Amino acid sequence: MKKDKKKRNVVVTGSRCSVTTNTTKVTYEKAFMQMNKMQKRGNKSIYLSPEHHERLTRIVQIIGDDKIPLFAYLNNILEYHFKVFEDMITKEFNEKYKGLF
Repeated sequence: MKKDKKKRNVVVTGSRCSVTTNTTKVTYEKAFMQMNKMQKRGNKSIYLSPEHHERLTRIVQIIGDDKIPLFAYLNNILEYHFKVFEDMITKEFNEKYKGLF
């Protein structure tokens, strides 16, 4: 997977969140409601609580105009999560990882 080294700024104010890439402000729809490289479902299953499934489905239906499948939306959320928290995840992983030798 090719890494995008663009710096992203996440600004959370109350219940509002805006994402900027360098100087470009991105809407939630532009950030997450896009088809990505993965054009079809993978062969892995995940399980969600009914509440999360319902909420995610409604978001895709309303904000995404029901134009992308749920798996693509979830993949976009995960891509963003890993970009934002990459350093923190790596640091904590390395602190807890114990090599065999």
